[in-house]
Amino acid sequence: MVINSRLWHIRLFSFILIAALIIAVFSTGKLPEVYTAFSENIGYEKVARQLFETYNVMDNSFRFELPDSWETQESFFTGGEILYHLNFISQDKKINGFVQVWRLSGPLKQFIEESEKAATGAVEFKYFNIREIAADNKKGYLLDYSRANQEGKYNRAYEAFIEGYSNKIYRLSFFVKEKEWRKYYQILFDRIIKSIEIKK
Repeated sequence: MVINSRLWHIRLFSFILIAALIIAVFSTGKLPEVYTAFSENIGYEKVARQLFETYNVMDNSFRFELPDSWETQESFFTGGEILYHLNFISQDKKINGFVQVWRLSGPLKQFIEESEKAATGAVEFKYFNIREIAADNKKGYLLDYSRANQEGKYNRAYEAFIEGYSNKIYRLSFFVKEKEWRKYYQILFDRIIKSIEIKK
């Protein structure tokens, strides 16, 4: 009887605590912020527990990892500029993109500068940021931007371009509808970018 009484008091205390928390959230008008923070924490946990699949391609000269739950499909192009192309899409269909290997005739920095000039004049960008990064001890650039699609809705892009050997560049591009973007996506994308290994 004492055990049942103690259990009843614990349940009552838990109920009062949860009720007080709910009242506090509603009275301060912070429900959206609390929900967003809660969702982000769940997202960070998902990234921490995420299992990855390793891809060794191009005669084992290029290695990278993607979440094992993502669907992938390899495509082939003629012309010789795109040497490798792999499309991917997340299980919930919110993230899509591709991994590519290109052969360029000029330096990567020049290619990035020309791409920025061409892009900013052609489509409507909400913002367009470029910064230098490194992956597998190789220099690269990260493009983080949001641009309007044909329907006028914005898509967020997170793209890494890494210099390789023999005028090759390695591109990892991630695209998400801006309204679906979550802060923890950047941690996931950076984890994938850092997984690359490039050999001669």
